Amino acid sequence: MKQVYIFTPFMTGYGGTETVLTNLFHEYNRSPERDYHMKLICIGGYEDDSWTGSIKDIQVINLGKNRTIRALVYLFCLPFIMLRILKGNPDVVISTNPIMWSLAYWIKAIFHKKYKVISWYHYSLEAKSLPKILLKSADTYLAISSGISHQIQKYGVHAEKVKTIFNPIFKNKIVVSRTEVGETPELIYVGRIMLDGQKNMRQIIDALANVKGKWHLSIYGDGDIEAVSNYIDSKGISDNISFMGFKKNMWSTLDKMDCLLLSSKYEGLPMVLNEAISVGIPVISTNCETGPEDIVNSENGILVKTNSTLDYQQAIQKVVDRKVDFQDSIKIKKSISKFYSENYFNVFMKSIGE
Repeated sequence: MKQVYIFTPFMTGYGGTETVLTNLFHEYNRSPERDYHMKLICIGGYEDDSWTGSIKDIQVINLGKNRTIRALVYLFCLPFIMLRILKGNPDVVISTNPIMWSLAYWIKAIFHKKYKVISWYHYSLEAKSLPKILLKSADTYLAISSGISHQIQKYGVHAEKVKTIFNPIFKNKIVVSRTEVGETPELIYVGRIMLDGQKNMRQIIDALANVKGKWHLSIYGDGDIEAVSNYIDSKGISDNISFMGFKKNMWSTLDKMDCLLLSSKYEGLPMVLNEAISVGIPVISTNCETGPEDIVNSENGILVKTNSTLDYQQAIQKVVDRKVDFQDSIKIKKSISKFYSENYFNVFMKSIGE
């Protein structure tokens, strides 16, 4: 049986990468026939360990909670830590971190190892660029969106080395329906609360300030609540918006919801879109360079131009006025079948074996 080592750096335990790993190992555990033994190696540790429940073979090297100390340990000790671990002679080494996959690649070259090195980067290269020497220090590249696949190839990586696998999501039994005519349309935002920067909630707020008719927005997540709240107040729409905080298993608490809103300037693959669609909620998203266009289609939502407040306002207005037909929650759920975990796992295993 071939050995697969997956290396990750420090993680909070609450992010999208943790969700992807949880779903991957869940399907791995369910697989009746295994040609590979998969092991997760987290160099740095994590804040919350609740996401690791499905991972049976995990090695955690805690480097403390202080970010500066972790950075110093990475700087001076990471090559020796990885060299020691790689003495286990894996067949495949995968990492989400460019330093780690590059070190594995260089250790392979120096010590004449036989394993395959696979890059699994979870960010847009336009937003978080990498030096060419790091990006090209791998044998195979897993891309989580079509846009990232194109970006990797722009760096000079041959197309046959890049495998677009997306990110997995569980099939969800929850079905969230739409509000009825006469009820206030319900909108939702889920994620990091940022007025500007990546999440660009200013665009949502500016758009909502010009939407006619009744509507209500629920905001779930943590972040710069004060800045966003103050901006909402300045637009005179605070009575229409509720801050709900961060809640685990939030989707199961929803009764009726008409649309999820996302206004990111960049993403890798925005899992929140898939999470909403998996429970039958349609979405409105900016068409940032990587991710949304792989997910959003006429059956499950509306794509709008990045930074176009008018486009965003018009899309929300259509939902509020019930001029778009997103009533069939089951049809919406089925629209992302390629992302569901059982399909994803087969694609993942095929990609690392080629």
